[in-house]
Amino acid sequence: MTLNTLFNPRSVAIVGATQDTRRAGGQPLHSLTHLGYAGEVYAVNPRYTEIEGRPCYASVDALPAPCDLAVIAVPALEVPNTIEACGRKGIPYAVILSAGFREIGERGAALEARLQAALKTSGVRAVGPNCIGMMNLRSRVFAGFGAAFRKQDWRGGPVAMISQSGGFAYSIMSYCEEAGVGFDHMVSTGNESSLNTLDFIEHFLEDEQTRLIAVYMEGIGDGRRLRALGQRALQLGKPIAVWKVGNTRAGSRAAVSHTANLTEDYDYYRDAFREGGFIEIREIYDLIDAARVFRSPKRPRGNRVAIVTTSGGAGVLLSDACEQANLLLPAMSAATLAALKPVLPDFASTANPIDVTAAIAQKEVEFSAATQAVLDDPNVDMLILRSYPGRDAPVWAEHFVAAANASDKPILISLTGTVQESSAWLPTVDAAAVPSFEAPSRLVYAASALHTFTRQCEHASQRVDAIRLIAKQALPFSAGELDEVQGKACLEAYGIPTPKRIFIAAGDEASLASCDLVFPVALKVVSPDLPHKTEAGGVRIGIENIVQLKHILTDMRRSVAAYKPDARIRGWLIEEMAQGVELIVGALNNPSFGPLVMVGMGGVYAELFKDVVRRYAPFDAAVARELVLSLKGARILQGYRGKPACDIDALADAVSRVSWLIADHVEVLSEVEINPLIVGTRGAWAVDAVLRRMSRA
Repeated sequence: MTLNTLFNPRSVAIVGATQDTRRAGGQPLHSLTHLGYAGEVYAVNPRYTEIEGRPCYASVDALPAPCDLAVIAVPALEVPNTIEACGRKGIPYAVILSAGFREIGERGAALEARLQAALKTSGVRAVGPNCIGMMNLRSRVFAGFGAAFRKQDWRGGPVAMISQSGGFAYSIMSYCEEAGVGFDHMVSTGNESSLNTLDFIEHFLEDEQTRLIAVYMEGIGDGRRLRALGQRALQLGKPIAVWKVGNTRAGSRAAVSHTANLTEDYDYYRDAFREGGFIEIREIYDLIDAARVFRSPKRPRGNRVAIVTTSGGAGVLLSDACEQANLLLPAMSAATLAALKPVLPDFASTANPIDVTAAIAQKEVEFSAATQAVLDDPNVDMLILRSYPGRDAPVWAEHFVAAANASDKPILISLTGTVQESSAWLPTVDAAAVPSFEAPSRLVYAASALHTFTRQCEHASQRVDAIRLIAKQALPFSAGELDEVQGKACLEAYGIPTPKRIFIAAGDEASLASCDLVFPVALKVVSPDLPHKTEAGGVRIGIENIVQLKHILTDMRRSVAAYKPDARIRGWLIEEMAQGVELIVGALNNPSFGPLVMVGMGGVYAELFKDVVRRYAPFDAAVARELVLSLKGARILQGYRGKPACDIDALADAVSRVSWLIADHVEVLSEVEINPLIVGTRGAWAVDAVLRRMSRA
């Protein structure tokens, strides 16, 4: 999707124009005519014939020439008719500043339905309603109102801001501006009756001059498209810094009353962010720091970080923060140690962090030589520089920039003082796109975000989930829940192992004269009316012989009949008992985001630790292995306190096959639950399974 005409209109009509610059119809007229916009601006308002010496037209239909964009600032009731007029006039885009639609409740929702009908029939695509507008600083398009549109000296920069809150977008831009981060674009999306947040993300992903997309998000309506855009961001190597709010019950209520953006459970967003090219931010400073570190196109080859400092305490602090962020501090190579020896005093520390000591803090030549030696180390992927010469800092900065430009490794500077105290050299370094940070913790956040995004991009290029390794199998299609026999047949069709078993039909219990399974075995009732068999007394395990099996079968028939007399009993399942570690594997289809697989430690661990990881389906066994090993209980699977390691390859294969099962049948299956899936030293088996079909209502 391209929205180039919206952001670069050749002419703009202000519908509801007024000479009062304090009003929504007055400010965009003033800004577009006084702040550098080069296109034609038309005023539309039947109350005036002229505004500030400019002709004012009575209606959109009366405009004298074609127009690319209409900025609409009329009462809400007039907006649908205005959109229809824009359609008649061939105006392709509108920014609707007017409020009073679904955000105010039922009456407003009815009016917004009229607006959406007008948008559909007219062919006009609109920003809003209930927004403050949009700006493009490259073309000096100020199509909105509020403090952001009165400011003419915005810094500008390779960041695009998309916000479902207009006023807060201005706050974000102001904070970033003060911190030296500029935006070329800002869009306030409002109620998103036409164009939405995802449309703008798609546009800016394809905009070559935009390096970072910042999104303030309350909710979106198409999770699958959000995920697809996340994959596109990885393909392009362009990060999306997303600030997702409305994640609590209180926040969700506030989001509904704010822009009427209903939100899904936050967990679905989080999982989408983790699999795609998103950097999740929690505070304005996170956005500032992400913008700083992604200004440069340099990306780290890995997570190995070297710290050069003149302060031992700062080195310890940075080391702690790096380890907590999964950034490694490798030892320096022999060649690096040899290069450091002649330039550092004997009492310097050449372990990582490298404490070059205060003795050379004023020696530009020695300091630069030590920095260069560490930067050149093949064990280093990123360099954190904590100190720099004070007396010769301007000279050092020029030499440092030359070294930084010659290296393909990212370098991050941790300031020892304030920005003001570093003013003699900081502009030189900043011009070279080397980021600097006042707080060490913020530097490490930025370094971690840079590494994580780079790793995600590499994984996206190495793995293509769409490559089919598992053949799609047909499943029965009708509403309701499959019983265990039917469910396991579906699992087996996808190559998911199940224990060896015998099925005895109801009424044929007398045929159980012998059992060729290996004891001990488990006995289960098979009934579509008893999804929770244990509560009905319909599960018994550890049965040691055929005599015991016959007695327990008789008892189970009575228990089930007493629990639910009208339950339809298909029969009885006798299974060999698998041995190993219990896990829970589930999958479900979310209407917005699509099929999702969950893996968790089973048994008592499920209740005690809530150890669960999730991933959208489908995915291959390599991804499944990463997923399983990210569990807190993964050490149990790998062998713990002398116990043998489990067959993680078999487990990963089974989890991957579950992902294909749910992904292949998104129109049929609503849920798959395997509880437990037992993984042993050789193999993994789905011991108990429930598959639910979609309702046909």
